[in-house]
Amino acid sequence: MELREYWTILSRRWPLVAVVTLITLVASTLMVAFGPTLYKAEFRLTVSVKPEPRQGNYYMYDQYYTWLTSEYLVDDFGEVIKSDAFAKDVAQRLGESVPADAIKRDLNTKKTHRILTVTVTTSSPQRSQDIANAMKDVMESKARDYFAQLSTGDAMMRVIDDPKAEPEMGLLRRILEIVLRTAVGFLAAVGLAFLLNYLDPTLRSREETERVLELPVLAEVPR
Repeated sequence: MELREYWTILSRRWPLVAVVTLITLVASTLMVAFGPTLYKAEFRLTVSVKPEPRQGNYYMYDQYYTWLTSEYLVDDFGEVIKSDAFAKDVAQRLGESVPADAIKRDLNTKKTHRILTVTVTTSSPQRSQDIANAMKDVMESKARDYFAQLSTGDAMMRVIDDPKAEPEMGLLRRILEIVLRTAVGFLAAVGLAFLLNYLDPTLRSREETERVLELPVLAEVPR
């Protein structure tokens, strides 16, 4: 099929494409504008261990194993944060105002090299901020207890970015969300137009008639 034929199909069914695209645009705008607004509060921390003391005047792999152990600890500590025990400690710090199950559901962790990012996402900026602050306090006050569970006693934890609640989607991301959903609707409308054309047995042009019937067209009724 030539490009001209594709264009002919789209031009013939442009109302369908336009209507579906417009509906998608309106629906996406309403969902983004009036849908639930989520707020996230995230903070970053590092976990490290002290290098082993030198024993003699010769080269040791102290720095290498320090970095390697720190990386493993970040992985393990990220899993500890998602545990029931940590969620219960945070809930206790909040005075049981937020259930431990809700805390586990609302938090997420991500590791970048040896930096651990903890994110709390809820429908309230104050709640996100309170939970994140409680997490930070629990980590700083009970870090040694958690590290003891990881079979190390010389680990250190430091929060390098304090939590701050902000909307999960800014203005630019909201606009991008609308554009992407509208683009998906447009592509779906184009696909539907070609599907309907494929299912339509009507012959609409001289070229199409000659190709399907393999017979020459002797005459046409003008439009």
